[in-house]
Amino acid sequence: MMSRFKTEIEDYLERTGTKPSKFGRDFVNDPGFVYRLRKGGECRPSTIEKIRKEMRAILKGDASAPSDAA
Repeated sequence: MMSRFKTEIEDYLERTGTKPSKFGRDFVNDPGFVYRLRKGGECRPSTIEKIRKEMRAILKGDASAPSDAA
């Protein structure tokens, strides 16, 4: 699950041009989030689903998606 999630984040970063620190700050209020995941860190399944939902909404251009989700 984590491997796939990390790949999804990396794809999102590449597609959107978002910096890892901005991603972490916007999605979980933690600028070091992506860096810790890259070093083998994990997070709760509920956090994974929350982030996936928000990434999908942003990529689809959903105007109601939070621009700086916390």
